Amino acid sequence: MGVVLEEFGDGVYRLTLNRPEKKNAMSLELLKALFHSLEAAEKQGASIIVIKGAGSTFCTGGDVAEFRDSPTPAVQVDAMADYLNRSVMLIRSLPAIVMAVVEGLAVGAGLSLVLACDLALAESKAIMNMGYRRIGLTPDGGGSIFLPRLVGMKKFNELYFTSRNIGMDEAKGLGLVNFTADAKDLGEELAAIIEELKAMPMETTRRLKELVNQSVLSGLATHLDKERLYVSQFSAEPAFQERLKNMFKKG
Repeated sequence: MGVVLEEFGDGVYRLTLNRPEKKNAMSLELLKALFHSLEAAEKQGASIIVIKGAGSTFCTGGDVAEFRDSPTPAVQVDAMADYLNRSVMLIRSLPAIVMAVVEGLAVGAGLSLVLACDLALAESKAIMNMGYRRIGLTPDGGGSIFLPRLVGMKKFNELYFTSRNIGMDEAKGLGLVNFTADAKDLGEELAAIIEELKAMPMETTRRLKELVNQSVLSGLATHLDKERLYVSQFSAEPAFQERLKNMFKKG
């Protein structure tokens, strides 16, 4: 099985991040596969794209074991940030409505991926966390543009500097997710939302996303490039490897 599973039918393209044994942490292989799967969804003319994680977890961010084990961590992180950014830009430019379905955890770049999507449905007991401060990195995948524009500067700073968990009641109040449901009702809720979204003409969706991008995400491509630069620079420092070693010792 691949690291991203694909299923297409009735205009809906379903993508499943498929590294459940790693809580769907983003390896370079997964990030490449995600980007190519989004390209495939575009070619198929999907009107709705659903992104979820296997094993009842959405995504715990970048695979820190891959950071630790790489002989050239800065090169590794840069390549991963590149593919993550490509996926984010594609999500924002696709004429399809892109929805994240969040179960379990959405941490770091996993949270950034949720924020890039047009809509998000979450299991009521799911948890989000910025995560980056724990390994001394700045956000990537658009986390430092999507989140501040949703919640404001001070709340963003709080969520980054404290690296605290965000429950779904708070996430919904902050606008990080649109809908919540208990785990047993998640599939039924998703089906109902998809059925309602199917009535939206794709050309209308395309133009709406253009307006949203211009209104609140002006300069996204440049911002993503700067995020990528910073995470690559920080991951080249000896202190980064030391933080990773300490993290694995604690684990």
